[in-house]
Amino acid sequence: MYCSHCGAQNADDDLFCGCCGQRLSGDVPVNPAEDEELPPVMDSRAEFAMLRPPESEMRPLTKIAYDIHDSEQAKTISAVLSVIFVGLCLGVIANLLAIFEKMNNLTYSLKTSSGTKLADEIYSQLRGDSTMDLVWLCVLFASLVLLYIVVGKIKLRLKKIYRKEKKFKAKGLFIDI
Repeated sequence: MYCSHCGAQNADDDLFCGCCGQRLSGDVPVNPAEDEELPPVMDSRAEFAMLRPPESEMRPLTKIAYDIHDSEQAKTISAVLSVIFVGLCLGVIANLLAIFEKMNNLTYSLKTSSGTKLADEIYSQLRGDSTMDLVWLCVLFASLVLLYIVVGKIKLRLKKIYRKEKKFKAKGLFIDI
């Protein structure tokens, strides 16, 4: 008996399709080609890759996500991206704490200045090493946030591709070999 949903061949006494899990009814013909044409069944990830949009229409991060998905180490790369994403989150938080500490130190040193003019004290503080440290911390913060966004978008696009693949599997249009 053939499944009316995916066209897979099953034993005559089976109640459910061994391929897609749909309930087999007794009135399904022996060969589905006799009644109606079923949707084509994909037999590999390569055929699933044919469904993706042309590369000329893809954004760069979407192309990277498809390339990761199509590689043999897709699961490993996805896990590494997750670890990098968590590391970037922690790096952004640590960097913000360091920036706040430097700002606090600068304001504290301005408050404790002796009877000198305030403008001269601010100028001398801004020329110090602590100010350059603060500038580099801000540059590092901006870089971490940018990387956080890029890695996050790649992860989201990978999830979208996996959802699309799962939807095709559920419809019985994709058989992973």
